[in-house]
Amino acid sequence: MNQENAFLPHVIAPKLLKIIESQTPIGKFYKKATYMSLKNEPGSLDFTIGDSHEMPLHGFVEALQKNAIPQKIGWYGYKVSLPETKKIVSEALKKHRGISIVPDDIFMTNGTIVGLAICLKMLVEEDDEVILNLPPWFGYRKMIQSVGANPIGIPVKPQTFDLDLEKIADSITEKTRAILINSPHNPTGKIFSASTFEKLANILTEASKRYGKPIYLISDETFSRIIFDNQECLSPTQFYPYSFLVYGYSKTWMAPGQRIGYIALPETMPNRPERRSLIGQLQGLYFGWCFPSALMQYALEDLEKLDLNLDKLQAKRDRMVTELQNMGYEVNIPQGTFFLLVKSPWEDDGAFAELLATNYQVFVFPGTPQEIPGYFRLSLTANDEMITQALPKFKAAREEALKIESKTGS
Repeated sequence: MNQENAFLPHVIAPKLLKIIESQTPIGKFYKKATYMSLKNEPGSLDFTIGDSHEMPLHGFVEALQKNAIPQKIGWYGYKVSLPETKKIVSEALKKHRGISIVPDDIFMTNGTIVGLAICLKMLVEEDDEVILNLPPWFGYRKMIQSVGANPIGIPVKPQTFDLDLEKIADSITEKTRAILINSPHNPTGKIFSASTFEKLANILTEASKRYGKPIYLISDETFSRIIFDNQECLSPTQFYPYSFLVYGYSKTWMAPGQRIGYIALPETMPNRPERRSLIGQLQGLYFGWCFPSALMQYALEDLEKLDLNLDKLQAKRDRMVTELQNMGYEVNIPQGTFFLLVKSPWEDDGAFAELLATNYQVFVFPGTPQEIPGYFRLSLTANDEMITQALPKFKAAREEALKIESKTGS
């Protein structure tokens, strides 16, 4: 160890250093994947993450410009959760989701990630366990580890991508403190049903009674407005009282760099006044200033009126599903989110992603670092021109992969 590294444990708390140095599947991926360095080359077609490759929604910039003009002294002073902003969220939950949550039980955050972090910090103690469903959103493991807890991964059912309720029930122990649910599920696009949530609620209720303490449900509903085929997307918080609804708007607006979201408590949650106080303290003290910017809160009334063109997004989904299937790919048809999950022609999905990148300049997210080996993920936030350019490359890459496989016999 050189002299600089020798001092590192004394600069960074040992516990935090251990978490930083621990390798999640996604961390290992970013360290070893050579093609990530090629993403910004001219002619590259990047389908890896949810950044939009089109201009912002009509009205988005205008909403920010309008509300950026100060209307009184202190317009840009410190702002917590503004009452008028919480009222807008309450009305939007009723309109879009059929969920009744009073403004006092809504806590504005600067995005979903902070909302999840606050819930975990409030609920979880050292060596507790938090159940998450595999494949997870790739940040969940680190978030759970950062509060000293152990993530317990339970794979979804391989054919349907539904929650494996039996395995979830079997995984609950006296150390289980929470379960983290994501519906629509990233990366599978699965929307979990009312029946599934009812059964999950019964499992959690029975286990809470058995161990003499509540097991909480944290519901990440980031994609709850990005739904295809006019399907219904229910919140598990409507079925289980000890639950937290966490949402972020940036995916709905295709503007992930503009952060505003919230934590909401269902009206069935016990002891809500105490929880309101705790969340407020964590937002203002523990993590820093975890409220959205004043501008984003002022603009929310106008931004709530914007509609993502779901028909256009669904048309891109349908086009890519049809074209890829015609090429011979196995494609999961997502019910929500803006991702497609595609079966890799090679068992080693990372190797096929490298082939796409190095030989065809098409970048996809391999399944192994997302804990769903044998697949790769595509983002439908690509524009139509990118899709047109990429489709023949997907076909050529599959044909090349099958030729290589037949020659090597692997």
